[in-house]
Amino acid sequence: MDRTNELLMNPAVEALGSSRCVALFNSITIMNKILTTILLAGSITKMQAQQRPKTGAWLTVQLPVSTGKKTEWHNDASYRTMGNQLPALQYLYRTGLRYHFNKKWSSAAGVAFFYTRTSFSKDNHEFGREFRTWQEMQYQQLYANKKIQLLLRGRTEQRFYQPTTTKTAYTAHRWRAKAAITYHINNKWLVAVFNEYMRQYQSGKWGFDQNRVQLLAGVKAKHKTQFQLGYMYVSRPDNISQHLLLLTFQKNI
Repeated sequence: MDRTNELLMNPAVEALGSSRCVALFNSITIMNKILTTILLAGSITKMQAQQRPKTGAWLTVQLPVSTGKKTEWHNDASYRTMGNQLPALQYLYRTGLRYHFNKKWSSAAGVAFFYTRTSFSKDNHEFGREFRTWQEMQYQQLYANKKIQLLLRGRTEQRFYQPTTTKTAYTAHRWRAKAAITYHINNKWLVAVFNEYMRQYQSGKWGFDQNRVQLLAGVKAKHKTQFQLGYMYVSRPDNISQHLLLLTFQKNI
């Protein structure tokens, strides 16, 4: 207001007319506010593109193939969305061979191919490529007349990242420990809870990578087919948590 009065008292302004001057001053003020808003919105959008989405959906297909009395060909593919939007943040294919020592113990090893968007903006169409080798040991035991199943799994991964426009090539080693309890309500329905803890070795040191907690419900259909619907909470070292919807189709062949 003081600035406006100074302008009105100026002789040149008096010659122009006070009403026209006020209108001009107000127009300039409004334009400054609009410009500031546009710049602020652009900054917020840029920050959001650099932050991991807090929500998303993982759509997974699992197709294990029996290749003998004790061997199995592992196959799974996943499409992971970027937040609540349909564009992919990541998609992958994992394959390997599993050997069953007995009904409780099994071991598996294989490779995986990951393609991950290099930023969290849907306008960015560059995907970084990652090649993995993995090995695991798994133990499972049935209790309460086969209604409750305990599963313990340890997995190691060697991760090889190819260069992108924003990062150079690098490698990492990750260790994963998973525990799961499944309750078979009847021959058709089941519910399960999972927890998986991960640590990664990168740049010469070990560090916390992430922790995943899953809750899911499954229904068994005909011909060794199963559908699962679940929720997963992911905590990361950057203090950004994620809430993910899980949809899984499984077919034993």
